[in-house]
Amino acid sequence: MSGKTNVAEFLPHLKEAYSHLAMGRVNDHTVYLMNIQGSYPMHSHTRDELYFVLEGEITVRFKNSPPETLHKGECLSVLAYVSHSSESKEGATVLMVKPTDMFPQPNEVE
Repeated sequence: MSGKTNVAEFLPHLKEAYSHLAMGRVNDHTVYLMNIQGSYPMHSHTRDELYFVLEGEITVRFKNSPPETLHKGECLSVLAYVSHSSESKEGATVLMVKPTDMFPQPNEVE
C-alpha cells in the first residue's frame, strides 16, 4: 500500500462489529481503521498497541486495573502482556496502531 488514504472512503467498508481495514504502514507497524461495537473478549498481546478514537467513545477494561474510557480525540497505549478488552455501546471509529504481524491482514480497500 502506498499513497494517500482517506478515512471517509474507508468507513462504508466497516459494517461489522470489530471489522478493520489497513490504512497505512510505518516500518513494522500498521495503522488500522476499526469499527468497535459491543464487547470484545479479554485478551493480551506480545507487543504494545495504541487506540485513537476518531468518533464515539470506547472503554478499555483491564484484568488488574481500573477501566479507561476514551472519547473522540483521545488515545491510549496498551502495553504487551496486559490483559484487556474493549467495548463501545453506541459504536466507535478507532484508529489502531499495531505491529503488522499481530493481526491477520484484512482486505485492502481499492
